[in-house]
Amino acid sequence: MRAKFLLAALLTALTVNVAIANLSEQCSNSIDSETKLRACNEIIGSSVFDSNERAIAYQNRGDVRSNAGAFGAAIADYSQSLLLKPGLVTALAGRGLAKSSAGDLPGATADYDEAIRLSVPSANLHIERGYVHLAAGNVDASLADFTRALRLNPNSASAYNNRGLAFRKKGNLDRAYDDYSAAIAINPAYALAYANRGHLNEKQGRKADAMSDLKRALLLDPSLTAASEALVRLGSGQVIRQESAGRVRTGGLLAGEHCSGCHAIGREGTSRNKNAPEFRNIAHRHPLLALKEPITRGIAATHDEMPRFMLTDRQVDSIIAYINNLAAK
Repeated sequence: MRAKFLLAALLTALTVNVAIANLSEQCSNSIDSETKLRACNEIIGSSVFDSNERAIAYQNRGDVRSNAGAFGAAIADYSQSLLLKPGLVTALAGRGLAKSSAGDLPGATADYDEAIRLSVPSANLHIERGYVHLAAGNVDASLADFTRALRLNPNSASAYNNRGLAFRKKGNLDRAYDDYSAAIAINPAYALAYANRGHLNEKQGRKADAMSDLKRALLLDPSLTAASEALVRLGSGQVIRQESAGRVRTGGLLAGEHCSGCHAIGREGTSRNKNAPEFRNIAHRHPLLALKEPITRGIAATHDEMPRFMLTDRQVDSIIAYINNLAAK
């Protein structure tokens, strides 16, 4: 009888441990926001988990809420995470981003200052703080951050593009042009960098170069309305919009052929493979549009059953345009 009791207790303990591990995994790593949110809520509301685990759960719930645009709730979650685990750099950075998105630029700067002070050298943290400085009009501070980021990561297309914006605000148009071009050289699918260089070309009277860059930007990301408006001013907007719409349609067909077996490729629905992100969320996971190289290799978002396929540059760009168009709606 005692042996049966001990075995039952052991099995119960194992079951509980598995359930706890599953919750922790879902709260930290689930690509489905509802699953992630539900798991984090259970951890936060349970006495089984220690303060460190609950701090991570608050941070992860903050990430979900921030991604959904609920910045006030996200800030509250990050703050609770930091009460439980002071100095948690990822929570400080998350709160900084949420504050920036909510318009609290001084608060965002303070959080990034603290995150950078506590963290190992991080190009991403300097890029994020640099963008806040730029939004606040502190151009010299933003230049310092973007330059520091490039020392830490010379292959950061985002740092080059954002430093180009800062140089343009300073009136140093040649340096801005060089930085946009460097961003494009690193990431040939960086639509924003093409658009920024195109606007600069238009400003400086290089009409043909402007049209080329703006066309490339719009074909990669049909949501760039400023690029579309600039092309209208330059006399070719209608043609490019039609071509852009065709590119999106082609990308959708290619996604259906190569990707729909695992991914949800539309604006609704859940992926058949739980490890394959929905296409409407891929652009949010790749905010710098760094998709061309992995898609070219057939691994836009790796998972266990990811097929390998070969696509032309134009086909890859069509899929990118389709993904960006999904995210823009």
